[in-house]
Amino acid sequence: MVLVEEQNGGILVGLMYHRVIIKYEDRDKALALYRKINKLGTTFDTGYSPEGINWELDWSIQGNLTAQDILLELEDANIDYAATMVMKSD
Repeated sequence: MVLVEEQNGGILVGLMYHRVIIKYEDRDKALALYRKINKLGTTFDTGYSPEGINWELDWSIQGNLTAQDILLELEDANIDYAATMVMKSD
């Protein structure tokens, strides 16, 4: 996703992506879902932070599923998560 924003009389263009944070309490369900998504042929960057498990739904996504598809999979699996739109910084 590309964001175009006017700022101080100029135009700021940047790439946007979803940062998903899943609480550690849901780690087993999240790992099972990640494995399912991998078996469907899609991969993306993951990590850990003090807040929980991080899924970076950005340009690292490889495969047939989109960020929106993955968010819907989280919903269908009843996994509690927080998704934030982040602008890529150079």
